[in-house]
Amino acid sequence: MPSEFIDLSAIVYNARKIASRGRLIAVVKANAYGLGSVRVARALDDYVDGFAVAVVGEAEELLASGIKKDILVLGPSNYALAERNVVYTVSSAAEIDKLSRKRRTRFALKVNTGMNRYGAAPHDVSELAAYASECGELVSVYSHLRCPSHPFAGVQLSEFLAATEGINAEKHIAASGAFGNEDFALDCFRCGIALYGGVEGFADVVKITAPILTVGHVSAGDGVGYGSEVSAEDTDIAVLGIGYADGYRRLTAPRYVAVNGVRCKVLAVCMDATIVAIPHTVSVYDAAEILGNVITLDELAQSYGTIPYEVLTGFDTKRMEKIYGSYDENRITQSL
Repeated sequence: MPSEFIDLSAIVYNARKIASRGRLIAVVKANAYGLGSVRVARALDDYVDGFAVAVVGEAEELLASGIKKDILVLGPSNYALAERNVVYTVSSAAEIDKLSRKRRTRFALKVNTGMNRYGAAPHDVSELAAYASECGELVSVYSHLRCPSHPFAGVQLSEFLAATEGINAEKHIAASGAFGNEDFALDCFRCGIALYGGVEGFADVVKITAPILTVGHVSAGDGVGYGSEVSAEDTDIAVLGIGYADGYRRLTAPRYVAVNGVRCKVLAVCMDATIVAIPHTVSVYDAAEILGNVITLDELAQSYGTIPYEVLTGFDTKRMEKIYGSYDENRITQSL
Protein backbone atom coordinates (compact mmCIF):
# COMPACT_ATOMS: atom_id res chain seq x y z
CA MET A 1 0.00 0.00 0.00
CA PRO A 2 1.37 3.47 -0.83
CA SER A 3 1.61 6.05 1.93
CA GLU A 4 1.02 9.80 1.99
CA PHE A 5 2.87 11.67 4.74
CA ILE A 6 1.20 15.00 5.53
CA ASP A 7 3.15 17.53 7.58
CA LEU A 8 0.52 19.48 9.52
CA SER A 9 3.09 21.88 10.96
CA ALA A 10 4.15 22.80 7.42
CA ILE A 11 0.52 23.64 6.62
CA VAL A 12 0.37 25.77 9.77
CA TYR A 13 3.63 27.46 8.78
CA ASN A 14 2.18 28.34 5.39
CA ALA A 15 -1.02 29.65 7.00
CA ARG A 16 0.93 31.84 9.40
CA LYS A 17 2.96 33.21 6.50
CA ILE A 18 -0.25 34.27 4.74
CA ALA A 19 -1.94 35.49 7.91
CA SER A 20 1.04 37.73 8.71
CA ARG A 21 -0.10 39.91 5.80
CA GLY A 22 -3.86 39.83 6.31
CA ARG A 23 -6.91 37.84 7.32
CA LEU A 24 -7.02 34.31 5.90
CA ILE A 25 -9.88 32.13 4.75
CA ALA A 26 -8.38 28.63 4.42
CA VAL A 27 -9.79 26.73 1.46
CA VAL A 28 -10.34 23.11 2.50
CA LYS A 29 -12.69 22.03 -0.28
CA ALA A 30 -12.22 18.65 -2.00
CA ASN A 31 -11.12 17.11 1.31
CA ALA A 32 -8.46 19.83 1.69
CA TYR A 33 -7.16 19.08 -1.79
CA GLY A 34 -7.02 15.41 -0.88
CA LEU A 35 -5.13 15.84 2.40
CA GLY A 36 -8.07 15.44 4.80
CA SER A 37 -10.32 18.43 5.50
CA VAL A 38 -11.08 17.64 9.15
CA ARG A 39 -7.47 17.04 10.17
CA VAL A 40 -6.29 20.10 8.25
CA ALA A 41 -9.05 22.37 9.58
CA ARG A 42 -8.37 21.33 13.16
CA ALA A 43 -4.66 22.05 12.71
CA LEU A 44 -5.42 25.49 11.23
CA ASP A 45 -8.24 26.53 13.52
CA ASP A 46 -6.11 28.80 15.72
CA TYR A 47 -4.40 30.50 12.76
CA VAL A 48 -7.18 31.39 10.31
CA ASP A 49 -10.31 33.54 10.33
CA GLY A 50 -12.50 30.97 8.61
CA PHE A 51 -12.70 28.17 6.08
CA ALA A 52 -14.07 27.71 2.57
CA VAL A 53 -15.59 24.61 1.00
CA ALA A 54 -17.27 23.90 -2.33
CA VAL A 55 -20.57 22.28 -1.30
CA VAL A 56 -22.87 22.08 1.71
CA GLY A 57 -21.90 18.47 2.40
CA GLU A 58 -18.31 19.56 2.99
CA ALA A 59 -19.54 22.22 5.42
CA GLU A 60 -21.55 19.59 7.30
CA GLU A 61 -18.42 17.50 7.71
CA LEU A 62 -16.54 20.41 9.29
CA LEU A 63 -19.49 21.26 11.53
CA ALA A 64 -19.66 17.66 12.75
CA SER A 65 -15.98 17.84 13.66
CA GLY A 66 -16.59 20.84 15.92
CA ILE A 67 -15.46 23.73 13.72
CA LYS A 68 -17.03 26.96 15.05
CA LYS A 69 -15.46 29.56 12.77
CA ASP A 70 -17.21 30.75 9.63
CA ILE A 71 -17.43 28.26 6.77
CA LEU A 72 -17.94 29.83 3.35
CA VAL A 73 -19.67 27.58 0.80
CA LEU A 74 -18.18 28.66 -2.53
CA GLY A 75 -20.67 26.92 -4.80
CA PRO A 76 -24.44 27.32 -5.20
CA SER A 77 -26.44 25.60 -2.43
CA ASN A 78 -29.82 23.87 -2.47
CA TYR A 79 -30.58 24.33 1.21
CA ALA A 80 -29.41 26.17 4.33
CA LEU A 81 -28.21 24.43 7.47
CA ALA A 82 -29.31 25.48 10.93
CA GLU A 83 -25.81 26.47 12.06
CA ARG A 84 -25.12 30.21 11.92
CA ASN A 85 -21.42 29.92 11.11
CA VAL A 86 -22.13 28.79 7.53
CA VAL A 87 -22.07 31.49 4.84
CA TYR A 88 -23.76 30.73 1.51
CA THR A 89 -22.66 32.03 -1.86
CA VAL A 90 -25.46 33.59 -3.92
CA SER A 91 -25.56 35.31 -7.28
CA SER A 92 -29.27 35.88 -7.94
CA ALA A 93 -32.48 36.91 -6.19
CA ALA A 94 -33.86 33.40 -6.70
CA GLU A 95 -30.94 31.88 -4.75
CA ILE A 96 -31.41 34.40 -1.96
CA ASP A 97 -35.12 33.56 -1.78
CA LYS A 98 -34.49 29.81 -1.76
CA LEU A 99 -31.95 29.92 1.04
CA SER A 100 -33.78 32.44 3.23
CA ARG A 101 -37.20 30.77 3.02
CA LYS A 102 -37.07 29.33 6.54
CA ARG A 103 -34.50 31.47 8.34
CA ARG A 104 -32.41 34.62 8.06
CA THR A 105 -29.33 33.30 6.33
CA ARG A 106 -25.82 34.68 6.08
CA PHE A 107 -24.76 35.36 2.49
CA ALA A 108 -21.67 35.96 0.37
CA LEU A 109 -22.40 37.57 -2.98
CA LYS A 110 -20.28 36.20 -5.83
CA VAL A 111 -19.45 38.63 -8.66
CA ASN A 112 -18.66 37.36 -12.14
CA THR A 113 -15.76 39.48 -13.42
CA GLY A 114 -14.81 37.25 -16.32
CA MET A 115 -14.39 33.65 -15.22
CA ASN A 116 -18.00 32.90 -16.23
CA ARG A 117 -18.37 29.93 -13.93
CA TYR A 118 -21.03 31.49 -11.75
CA GLY A 119 -21.63 34.85 -10.15
CA ALA A 120 -23.77 37.95 -10.53
CA ALA A 121 -23.27 40.35 -13.39
CA PRO A 122 -21.46 43.48 -12.10
CA HIS A 123 -24.40 45.76 -12.97
CA ASP A 124 -26.69 43.67 -10.71
CA VAL A 125 -24.41 43.59 -7.68
CA SER A 126 -25.62 46.71 -5.86
CA GLU A 127 -29.28 45.67 -6.05
CA LEU A 128 -28.56 42.07 -5.04
CA ALA A 129 -26.40 43.18 -2.12
CA ALA A 130 -29.28 45.28 -0.80
CA TYR A 131 -31.73 42.42 -1.23
CA ALA A 132 -29.41 39.94 0.52
CA SER A 133 -29.16 42.36 3.44
CA GLU A 134 -32.95 42.55 3.64
CA CYS A 135 -33.40 38.77 3.63
CA GLY A 136 -30.48 37.93 5.87
CA GLU A 137 -26.95 39.12 6.56
CA LEU A 138 -24.53 40.03 3.79
CA VAL A 139 -21.15 38.92 5.11
CA SER A 140 -18.98 39.41 2.04
CA VAL A 141 -18.75 40.04 -1.69
CA TYR A 142 -16.05 38.33 -3.69
CA SER A 143 -14.84 37.30 -7.12
CA HIS A 144 -12.33 34.87 -8.62
CA LEU A 145 -9.37 35.69 -10.85
CA ARG A 146 -8.97 33.73 -14.08
CA CYS A 147 -5.18 34.11 -14.19
CA PRO A 148 -3.58 36.25 -11.45
CA SER A 149 -0.33 36.72 -13.42
CA HIS A 150 -2.07 38.02 -16.56
CA PRO A 151 -2.78 41.75 -17.09
CA PHE A 152 -6.47 40.83 -17.39
CA ALA A 153 -6.48 40.27 -13.63
CA GLY A 154 -6.15 44.01 -13.17
CA VAL A 155 -9.24 44.52 -15.32
CA GLN A 156 -11.13 42.02 -13.17
CA LEU A 157 -10.05 43.82 -10.01
CA SER A 158 -11.16 47.21 -11.35
CA GLU A 159 -14.52 45.81 -12.40
CA PHE A 160 -14.99 44.17 -9.02
CA LEU A 161 -14.14 47.33 -7.07
CA ALA A 162 -16.46 49.43 -9.20
CA ALA A 163 -19.32 46.94 -8.80
CA THR A 164 -18.93 46.71 -5.02
CA GLU A 165 -18.31 50.37 -4.24
CA GLY A 166 -20.36 51.50 -1.26
CA ILE A 167 -21.33 47.98 -0.20
CA ASN A 168 -20.79 47.48 3.53
CA ALA A 169 -19.38 43.96 3.53
CA GLU A 170 -16.01 42.22 3.50
CA LYS A 171 -14.42 42.07 0.03
CA HIS A 172 -11.99 39.49 -1.28
CA ILE A 173 -10.60 38.44 -4.64
CA ALA A 174 -7.07 37.17 -3.89
CA ALA A 175 -6.53 33.41 -3.88
CA SER A 176 -3.10 31.74 -3.64
CA GLY A 177 -1.90 32.93 -7.03
CA ALA A 178 -2.42 36.58 -6.14
CA PHE A 179 -0.98 36.44 -2.63
CA GLY A 180 2.20 38.32 -3.52
CA ASN A 181 0.41 41.22 -5.21
CA GLU A 182 -0.66 43.93 -2.76
CA ASP A 183 -3.22 45.31 -5.21
CA PHE A 184 -5.40 42.24 -4.73
CA ALA A 185 -5.15 41.97 -0.93
CA LEU A 186 -8.38 43.86 -0.06
CA ASP A 187 -9.96 42.67 3.23
CA CYS A 188 -8.62 39.11 3.29
CA PHE A 189 -6.96 36.29 1.38
CA ARG A 190 -8.78 33.14 0.26
CA CYS A 191 -6.01 30.56 -0.14
CA GLY A 192 -5.84 26.84 -0.78
CA ILE A 193 -2.90 25.48 -2.81
CA ALA A 194 -0.36 27.76 -1.08
CA LEU A 195 -1.29 26.11 2.23
CA TYR A 196 -0.45 22.73 0.74
CA GLY A 197 2.96 23.58 -0.70
CA GLY A 198 1.90 24.17 -4.30
CA VAL A 199 3.24 27.72 -4.60
CA GLU A 200 6.90 28.73 -4.69
CA GLY A 201 8.16 30.11 -1.40
CA PHE A 202 5.86 28.01 0.78
CA ALA A 203 6.86 24.93 2.76
CA ASP A 204 6.44 21.49 1.19
CA VAL A 205 3.67 19.54 2.88
CA VAL A 206 3.29 16.14 1.22
CA LYS A 207 5.52 13.13 0.72
CA ILE A 208 4.23 10.02 -1.02
CA THR A 209 6.07 6.70 -0.98
CA ALA A 210 5.41 3.25 -2.36
CA PRO A 211 6.89 -0.08 -1.23
CA ILE A 212 9.17 -2.06 -3.50
CA LEU A 213 7.35 -5.33 -4.07
CA THR A 214 9.89 -7.21 -6.19
CA VAL A 215 13.29 -6.67 -7.79
CA GLY A 216 14.16 -8.25 -11.13
CA HIS A 217 15.87 -7.97 -14.50
CA VAL A 218 14.75 -7.67 -18.11
CA SER A 219 16.88 -8.27 -21.18
CA ALA A 220 16.95 -6.16 -24.33
CA GLY A 221 13.84 -7.01 -26.33
CA ASP A 222 11.77 -8.04 -23.31
CA GLY A 223 8.41 -6.41 -22.68
CA VAL A 224 7.82 -4.21 -19.63
CA GLY A 225 4.21 -3.76 -18.53
CA TYR A 226 1.24 -3.64 -20.90
CA GLY A 227 1.60 -2.81 -24.59
CA SER A 228 3.92 -3.72 -27.43
CA GLU A 229 6.95 -1.71 -26.29
CA VAL A 230 10.11 -3.60 -25.38
CA SER A 231 13.19 -2.71 -23.38
CA ALA A 232 15.99 -1.27 -25.52
CA GLU A 233 18.69 -2.68 -23.25
CA ASP A 234 19.35 -5.01 -20.35
CA THR A 235 17.83 -3.32 -17.30
CA ASP A 236 17.46 -4.04 -13.62
CA ILE A 237 13.92 -3.24 -12.51
CA ALA A 238 11.82 -2.83 -9.39
CA VAL A 239 8.06 -3.21 -9.12
CA LEU A 240 6.41 -0.64 -6.84
CA GLY A 241 3.14 -0.99 -4.96
CA ILE A 242 1.37 1.97 -6.55
CA GLY A 243 -0.61 2.36 -9.75
CA TYR A 244 -3.21 4.47 -11.46
CA ALA A 245 -5.92 3.14 -9.13
CA ASP A 246 -3.99 4.91 -6.37
CA GLY A 247 -3.88 8.19 -8.30
CA TYR A 248 -0.49 7.68 -9.97
CA ARG A 249 -1.29 8.32 -13.60
CA ARG A 250 -0.27 6.28 -16.61
CA LEU A 251 2.72 7.59 -18.53
CA THR A 252 2.30 10.38 -21.05
CA ALA A 253 5.80 11.85 -20.60
CA PRO A 254 9.12 10.80 -19.04
CA ARG A 255 8.76 10.41 -15.28
CA TYR A 256 10.95 9.47 -12.34
CA VAL A 257 10.75 8.22 -8.78
CA ALA A 258 13.57 8.27 -6.24
CA VAL A 259 14.94 5.31 -4.30
CA ASN A 260 17.49 6.09 -1.58
CA GLY A 261 17.85 9.55 -3.11
CA VAL A 262 18.65 8.26 -6.61
CA ARG A 263 16.33 9.09 -9.51
CA CYS A 264 14.90 6.02 -11.27
CA LYS A 265 13.05 6.20 -14.58
CA VAL A 266 9.48 4.94 -14.67
CA LEU A 267 9.00 2.33 -17.39
CA ALA A 268 5.33 1.42 -16.99
CA VAL A 269 2.34 2.25 -14.78
CA CYS A 270 -0.35 -0.42 -14.32
CA MET A 271 -3.53 -0.28 -12.25
CA ASP A 272 -1.88 -1.62 -9.09
CA ALA A 273 1.86 -1.50 -9.79
CA THR A 274 4.59 0.62 -11.36
CA ILE A 275 7.78 -0.69 -12.94
CA VAL A 276 10.95 1.40 -12.73
CA ALA A 277 14.53 1.02 -13.89
CA ILE A 278 16.98 0.85 -11.00
CA PRO A 279 20.54 2.06 -11.70
CA HIS A 280 21.73 0.97 -8.26
CA THR A 281 21.19 -1.84 -5.77
CA VAL A 282 17.83 -1.80 -3.98
CA SER A 283 15.85 -4.34 -1.98
CA VAL A 284 12.27 -5.12 -1.06
CA TYR A 285 12.95 -3.38 2.26
CA ASP A 286 13.33 -0.05 0.50
CA ALA A 287 10.60 2.39 -0.52
CA ALA A 288 10.33 4.64 -3.54
CA GLU A 289 9.60 8.35 -3.26
CA ILE A 290 6.78 9.22 -5.63
CA LEU A 291 6.55 12.81 -4.43
CA GLY A 292 8.66 14.60 -1.86
CA ASN A 293 12.23 15.80 -1.47
CA VAL A 294 13.58 14.69 -4.86
CA ILE A 295 10.44 14.48 -6.99
CA THR A 296 8.72 17.82 -6.52
CA LEU A 297 5.04 18.56 -6.88
CA ASP A 298 5.71 20.77 -9.91
CA GLU A 299 7.81 18.08 -11.59
CA LEU A 300 5.14 15.43 -11.10
CA ALA A 301 2.44 17.80 -12.35
CA GLN A 302 4.46 18.57 -15.48
CA SER A 303 4.94 14.87 -16.19
CA TYR A 304 1.17 14.48 -15.99
CA GLY A 305 0.63 17.51 -18.22
CA THR A 306 -1.51 19.14 -15.53
CA ILE A 307 -1.39 21.36 -12.42
CA PRO A 308 -0.46 20.64 -8.77
CA TYR A 309 -4.12 20.86 -7.68
CA GLU A 310 -5.03 17.84 -9.79
CA VAL A 311 -2.00 15.85 -8.61
CA LEU A 312 -2.89 16.26 -4.92
CA THR A 313 -6.61 15.57 -5.28
CA GLY A 314 -5.87 12.57 -7.50
CA PHE A 315 -4.02 10.78 -4.70
CA ASP A 316 -7.07 10.93 -2.40
CA THR A 317 -8.02 7.26 -2.83
CA LYS A 318 -9.13 4.57 -0.38
CA ARG A 319 -5.90 2.63 -0.90
CA MET A 320 -3.64 5.57 -0.06
CA GLU A 321 -2.70 5.44 3.62
CA LYS A 322 -2.60 8.94 5.12
CA ILE A 323 -0.04 9.47 7.88
CA TYR A 324 -0.08 12.81 9.72
CA GLY A 325 2.93 14.33 11.42
CA SER A 326 4.00 17.55 13.04
CA TYR A 327 7.62 18.57 13.02
CA ASP A 328 9.97 21.34 14.12
CA GLU A 329 9.09 24.67 12.49
CA ASN A 330 12.77 25.62 12.46
CA ARG A 331 13.39 22.70 10.10
CA ILE A 332 10.65 23.97 7.79
CA THR A 333 12.03 27.52 7.80
CA GLN A 334 15.57 26.36 7.08
CA SER A 335 14.46 24.18 4.18
CA LEU A 336 12.84 27.07 2.28
